[in-house]
Amino acid sequence: MAEETTQDSLLGDQAGNSPEPWYGEGQKELVDTKGWKTGADAISSYTELEKSMGGRLKMPTPESSAEEVRAFYQKTGCPENPAGYELATPEGDFPQNESMENAIKQIAYDMGVSKQSFEAIVKGYYDQMSADMVATKESGEKVLREDLGDSYDEGIKIANRFLETCSDEFCTMAKQLGLYNNPIFIKEWIAKGTQTLSDTLIKGTADGDKSDGGYVPQYKDSPEMYAMGDDDESKKAREYFKARGITY
Repeated sequence: MAEETTQDSLLGDQAGNSPEPWYGEGQKELVDTKGWKTGADAISSYTELEKSMGGRLKMPTPESSAEEVRAFYQKTGCPENPAGYELATPEGDFPQNESMENAIKQIAYDMGVSKQSFEAIVKGYYDQMSADMVATKESGEKVLREDLGDSYDEGIKIANRFLETCSDEFCTMAKQLGLYNNPIFIKEWIAKGTQTLSDTLIKGTADGDKSDGGYVPQYKDSPEMYAMGDDDESKKAREYFKARGITY
């Protein structure tokens, strides 16, 4: 009887019934999916999983120390300090704001943003801003050409001459705000430049002779500055330059 019991427990009974499985009924689907044949197969699989998980990053928790959080950030690509972020110079005539860049570098560092992600985001921002500036410039130029007609080139020269008399701080701010591409401001600068020119013209010779024979425009090397004025001095200057081959 003992021999018969042993055979039944190892090979199934003589009627052909299989032995009890080594896993519970609730694990059958998992065992079939994994292809485990024995309990040893399952243990080996779990051991390999533990090894692979040991090399993976663990997300910080609210209980993690500042050092643990910073170590996690650096493993995911965050530089050691804000200066580790590098930004390429934007293409085109685009003013960089160094103080703004340093501020967002600090924010990115505090939040653990990777170097690659930060630089890609800022580059995308500058690229979009540059494209917007080009579009604004083209639109503003179109409006000015329609308004000024043949006097466009002369008007731009007068506006630039006027800006040369302004402070560096004013010009820098105007450029950063995109006013160099704003037709309203450009036409205002043209008007101011023309008015300044009219107010500072020197008439006649040093002894007060204001006849045409002794007249020389103050800006004798810049005929374009007199192209748009309707005052007597601008008209007189144009006649002076026309007599010398300048075409308006």
